[in-house]
Amino acid sequence: MATAKISVGLFVAMFFAGGLPALGQLSQQAPDPLARIRDAAKSNVQACSATGETLCEQVAPKIIANAQGDSPFAENLRRLSKDQKGHWTRASKETAALAWAAAAFHDSGVDAHFEKYASPNGGSAELENVVAEFRGRENPDDWVLLGAHLGPRENEPGRTDYSCDAAAVIEAARDISLTGVHPRRSIRFVMLTGTTRTLTGSWAYVRAHRSELDQARAAIVIWTDCTRITGFLLNGRPEIESGVREAMKPIESFGAVHFELLSRPGIDSFDFLLEGVPALTTLSELTTITIDGPIPPRPPLNIADLKRNAALVAVTAFGIAERAAPLGPRQTRAEIETLLKTWGLQVQMKATRNWQLWESSERGRMP
Repeated sequence: MATAKISVGLFVAMFFAGGLPALGQLSQQAPDPLARIRDAAKSNVQACSATGETLCEQVAPKIIANAQGDSPFAENLRRLSKDQKGHWTRASKETAALAWAAAAFHDSGVDAHFEKYASPNGGSAELENVVAEFRGRENPDDWVLLGAHLGPRENEPGRTDYSCDAAAVIEAARDISLTGVHPRRSIRFVMLTGTTRTLTGSWAYVRAHRSELDQARAAIVIWTDCTRITGFLLNGRPEIESGVREAMKPIESFGAVHFELLSRPGIDSFDFLLEGVPALTTLSELTTITIDGPIPPRPPLNIADLKRNAALVAVTAFGIAERAAPLGPRQTRAEIETLLKTWGLQVQMKATRNWQLWESSERGRMP
């Protein structure tokens, strides 16, 4: 009996429209619906396409189904909010957030560990990032980072709520690991701590892993303030756009097609830019914030949009990790400095201590 072939784009459209049949009905003949995908992983050498025949095209529907099914996303958000209540100092809130992240990774079936670091700015306080890794099947020493800022919500004008981004990293790790299919390269899921003013967590991470940065194929940082992702910032690297779009082929119907070349200091992707690693930052729907006046009440969280965000970054990270070719080379220090000047970033860096740190090679790629 002939069977109909459902394209990935149609799969995604049907899923969000609620018209997708139960997964068990998609393939009644195969006892393990992932067996064909796992077999393909052993020999597949293609990047993503629109045909539904490449590995990342086959894995993408599974990732999406994991995110949109019986997902713990909302419960993780509730637990993070609950765990931070009653903590009145930033340090105690960060401690609660670290404990939440380790427990959430564990509950999602992914082992995580703490990476302690002394603040690069000096001081005696010891801080920690939380890291989990899904090992690659062919080139496990090459890696794609998927991270977000882990910290308390800032109670000031222009404040940012990082909880949804942290929960999205947990969800992405869960959704990828549940497929049981490993991409060519490893994916590191990283919760970056510290303040957004100094970005000590990302700064410390690249310093600690400097010997591995030639194997870093991309750093994807989620920054949404709990709104819907619309695309990516390319952080001054136009040559990586085609590869990113290729990795996102399975989720074209999501409509996250807006790309900008700009970079924004004050986001954890910036330290990866300063090290020459291709860096992506999520773009999301703008929120209206009154700077000179009372902060307006936040709209209710849209869990469906947040689950979509998690599926989107998970598929993108898997696609980049699966590509036969890297997105782009690691830039030299001279190339990074040209990028900074081209996009006017040195002006913003000179307004803070960051340009001095760059010139002294305390921050950014070594000469």
